[in-house]
Amino acid sequence: MRDPISRRATTLRGRALNYMVLLVTLGIMAEAVATEPREHLHFTVNLRSDYASAASVGFNLVDVGTQSALRALPEGMKGVYWLGNGYNLSCSWRLSDSQITETVMGIKDNPKFSGIYYISDEPHPTVCPDAPQRLMERTALIHSLDPRGRTFVVILNSSNGPAEFAQLKDAADYIGVDPYPCNVRNELTGCNYNALRQRIDQALGAGIPGTRIVPVFQTFGQVCTSSERKYAPYYRMPTVAETEIMLAIWDEKVPVKQRPFDMAYSWGKQPSLACPTLQMADGGSHPDLRSFYKNYFARMKDTEVRPAASAR
Repeated sequence: MRDPISRRATTLRGRALNYMVLLVTLGIMAEAVATEPREHLHFTVNLRSDYASAASVGFNLVDVGTQSALRALPEGMKGVYWLGNGYNLSCSWRLSDSQITETVMGIKDNPKFSGIYYISDEPHPTVCPDAPQRLMERTALIHSLDPRGRTFVVILNSSNGPAEFAQLKDAADYIGVDPYPCNVRNELTGCNYNALRQRIDQALGAGIPGTRIVPVFQTFGQVCTSSERKYAPYYRMPTVAETEIMLAIWDEKVPVKQRPFDMAYSWGKQPSLACPTLQMADGGSHPDLRSFYKNYFARMKDTEVRPAASAR
């Protein structure tokens, strides 16, 4: 007959074994959840409540800038929260750190929030040398308030700032790359696909992996923008054939299964910047890009996508 100490030791070893089995089981479950395919995410902007039309194409992420707009989103859509801008035209933030803190705390647990904070659109280190540091600080602030949240910035990296990808690669979690290769100068010869390839290669070469790159698709022109603009219209709406070539380049350089989401600029009009837009591209007066993107997004559903870094 075993003594009580021996029996106790055996019991403790049994419990330890059970705990080990439990931990292994939980680990397997966590790994299964982490590797479970997630929904493909498609982002567009300037909807002005035209949610149903955008959703019919396949968009499930939209820009919002107020908590009331976030609450008003329909089922199936989540908001990418626009936190003003900064270090673009002026070398400062539109919103202070205290305003950011208040906003993040107010939205981070909202089920209609995607977990993505849009912190700046085309910041320019050439104009604002401290932009990389200021953007990293803002990202760090948001992470401290919402560890699951992810920041997003669109970087131009044009000929006027060819080092912007390298300078800003650590400024945010997700980096939007927005070459718009279709303009009035190449209407007869076709969009500048080499410029598109070059811009993507520059982002990858700067050390930004495909898992952090957000392709920004050109879905706008400027032929019907306001006559009050200070310069002549430059961009033009791509044709369906041109769009097909551009998306094929994106699919080659940043495969669908890698990218965290994609973005189309723009769904709705911006009087001095974008007109016509995807909202208008229904095959009437403009190419039927809406049907093209609907089919493109539908085909993605058969492609497994890696889990997003964000927990939402």
